[in-house]
Amino acid sequence: MAQSRRNFLHHLHPVRINRRTLHPATTLGLGVAGLTCLAVLLLSGLTLFLYYVPEQAVAYERILHITTTLPYGRLLRNLHYVAANGLLILAALHLTRVFLTGSYKERSLNWIYGLVLLMLILVANFTGYLLPWDQISYWAIKVGASLAAYFPLVGPGISRFFLGGDQVGEETLLRSFALHASVLPLLLLVFTALHLWRIRKDGGLAAPPQDESQKLPAGPWLYRAETAVALLTLAALIALALVLDAPLHERADPLHPPNPAKAPWYFVGFQEMVSWSATFGGVVAPLVIGLFLLFAPWFDHSRSHPGLWFARDRWGPNLAFITLALSQIAFIAVGLWLRGKNWQLQLPF
Repeated sequence: MAQSRRNFLHHLHPVRINRRTLHPATTLGLGVAGLTCLAVLLLSGLTLFLYYVPEQAVAYERILHITTTLPYGRLLRNLHYVAANGLLILAALHLTRVFLTGSYKERSLNWIYGLVLLMLILVANFTGYLLPWDQISYWAIKVGASLAAYFPLVGPGISRFFLGGDQVGEETLLRSFALHASVLPLLLLVFTALHLWRIRKDGGLAAPPQDESQKLPAGPWLYRAETAVALLTLAALIALALVLDAPLHERADPLHPPNPAKAPWYFVGFQEMVSWSATFGGVVAPLVIGLFLLFAPWFDHSRSHPGLWFARDRWGPNLAFITLALSQIAFIAVGLWLRGKNWQLQLPF
């Protein structure tokens, strides 16, 4: 007899799930951990925006007020900072898990939803980066906007739209705040809902066929596992917020750029590639990576069941993905720690 749908949770999950869904190695809990970060971001962001003013003359002072005067303001800002970076890292790891298990097979639409979510998370991080209006964020956004202009056809338009002109200024701060505080959270919620809806419509997580007798009811087993992951993620975020301070440098000075001026860490690999070759790093590599990810479900003709880690007949796509991922991690590491004045290579110690 079908289980009755007594509450909202019953509509988010299939009535019965594969037993292997509950095994920690199946998903590593990355999706639930990411959702927890998103919830923390929305709640902490709503609170921070009560005290923030998106005006060039006072934005920096409002951040100082939040971190030094407002009760628990420093903890709240730290929590927002670690959740934002945590969400980006978890989303990238979640995408890696889905690719390496071939879970996008017969689920190409949800794969596209996931890619859109990753792009929205990147843009949300980027627009929030400028809001403190300090020296590092100002020049990082300037570098990031100039990198966007390298992309053919649409790049210059995207850069001008984001800046509200040719330079970082009052209009850039206002647009960043509007996107960060209203448009992007709404889009994140919409695409997250679509992503979860498609998982539900597809019958739960991608997995090899399993006999019906080996399946379990979703409640309470799956609910307990998801709650445990969410609580552990929340505990980790609070612990990190207690020991890691969200950076705040001196007030932005448009006349004195730091040397070197670096993009935010998630775009510094792109900056490193452009420093070697504007054509390859600014156009060819991003285009190849984007097309590879976008069309992966259609290129993959392997016959193994989805949901299996490192299936033997998928060694080609997996090898290509791992190579791309490691190359991007290497570019980020070089840009972050091995570049000194005038973008010269240097030892990190």
